[in-house]
Amino acid sequence: MKSEDRIRLIEAWMRQVSQDGGIERYDDFHIDDIDPDWEARNSWADASLWAFDAALEARDKLKLPCTVGLGMSLCSDELDFGDGVSMAALVSQVDWSPPSLYLFRRGQEPGSDLDSAIQSGYIGTDTVSVEFRVLDVPAAKTGLFLRFRRNGSDEYTNSAFILG
Repeated sequence: MKSEDRIRLIEAWMRQVSQDGGIERYDDFHIDDIDPDWEARNSWADASLWAFDAALEARDKLKLPCTVGLGMSLCSDELDFGDGVSMAALVSQVDWSPPSLYLFRRGQEPGSDLDSAIQSGYIGTDTVSVEFRVLDVPAAKTGLFLRFRRNGSDEYTNSAFILG
């Protein structure tokens, strides 16, 4: 698929979610929905970087007052965040679902109000939030790892977001 076609798809998705409540619903755009060639796991790191950078440019072009996020559902919470994490290290921990683009209202990014989510009973009190530096994504403002359990569940969710 041509880059221009991918960009058009990303821009159309951004327009839609910014106008129809998709931001509040956390509507995402999986990278393999942008380009079917990106279904293969071995393409996810490069495809995610391309999609994230393209989404940042599209956001600025469309003048949307939003944060762009690249979200990944992780198999494990065994990452060493030390001095930062590479995209390859993150993608190596991604579960079966390809990474996705998100739009967030500024100030409402993932992890921005964990105290409220815990107090409301939506997630467990043992929720973990760790900010990290993304080593090879210059446009990233920050990375965020979240490990949480929805109340009433024994299963934990491990997610990483790159925000820009």
